[in-house]
Amino acid sequence: MIFVGDFIQDEKGMRVGFIHNMPFDEKYGFGKTEQELLQIGALVDSIPGPQQIEGKTAVLYYNAQTNSVYYEYIDKPLSDQGRIAQLEAQNAQMLLVLVEKGLM
Repeated sequence: MIFVGDFIQDEKGMRVGFIHNMPFDEKYGFGKTEQELLQIGALVDSIPGPQQIEGKTAVLYYNAQTNSVYYEYIDKPLSDQGRIAQLEAQNAQMLLVLVEKGLM
């Protein structure tokens, strides 16, 4: 079992803030019973790996009705270089339109 907790409620659901892969381990576990853990979080069978989608960040959510986790994908903020490249491309497109319309 995998422990998920520290949930943050947002517009998409219950975002997982904490994962512990060995909650019952004698050395690295919490030292709590299953019932104690269920009072502060949830125990799920597995956590799937996120898909790698360019320009997106995977955010893990918990579904209490199915006792499972899933990912929502949000836009990754652009780096300074990425933002500059995006603005340069937009600028080039605008210049092309101006030239085609005879305004430059």
